[in-house]
Amino acid sequence: MMDRYRDDRVLEAVQRLVPIAEDAGLSMATMALAWCLRQDNLASVIIGASRPEQVHHNAEAAGVKLDQNTLGAIDDALADVAVTEPLRANFVKEGVTHR
Repeated sequence: MMDRYRDDRVLEAVQRLVPIAEDAGLSMATMALAWCLRQDNLASVIIGASRPEQVHHNAEAAGVKLDQNTLGAIDDALADVAVTEPLRANFVKEGVTHR
């Protein structure tokens, strides 16, 4: 399933986010987590860290409020790879089935 996200277009879009994070004074991880946490319908995000400084960047995201210019730049950078409708794994069938 993850192979659909591992293509050149997605990798190029991620690279377009680098200067946006730098302009905002944030690491890529902090910006990504802050972007996710701004969603009203989201209670938490799953994080991972293998070094102490990564834990600090992750925690920092909880206090970051991205301004409209940054959010607009993120939207523009991801416009050609944005997922605009639900995607299901190849083995998932639409609807609910009971056994």
